[in-house]
Amino acid sequence: MRAVDVYKLLYQGVFGVGHILGEDAFERLKAEALRLNLNDYSDEPLLEDVSVDGSIVRVNLRPYISKGLPIESLYSAMVKSSAQGNAKEFRLLWNAFRELVDSKKLEFDLAEIADLDELTKFEDIPPVRHSNIYREAYKPSYRVVERRLIEAVINSRSIYLNQPQS
Repeated sequence: MRAVDVYKLLYQGVFGVGHILGEDAFERLKAEALRLNLNDYSDEPLLEDVSVDGSIVRVNLRPYISKGLPIESLYSAMVKSSAQGNAKEFRLLWNAFRELVDSKKLEFDLAEIADLDELTKFEDIPPVRHSNIYREAYKPSYRVVERRLIEAVINSRSIYLNQPQS
């Protein structure tokens, strides 16, 4: 994980996925789901916390699809999750990360952090892409949603799967 990946994680935890919801977002989600090798990263968790309080999560697509969960429901959760936090909240988290690096509790490239600091000065904090190193190591394929929304999808599917057949 590089500093840009921390920035992205913090960004997602504060702002969600509103920045990727365009007119073709559902089609891109379906296309990505079809391209995935579901056998890759078999130990990948279904959900990963991205917000400090755990209310926002990454839904990893490989285990999501493997469990037979509906892409339409994931997309609906994405749309409902799109209106999130604010720049002040993001800056507080970014500054806390900076303090951990400055105090040598975390080790990250200071030049990369300085470049990212420049992005935090914009009124509208811009999103970033994962580092090449992160993408190569983890082949990330996920969407960010509110935990309560995706847990409702998972729980409704579990109830349906556990229903006695008539």
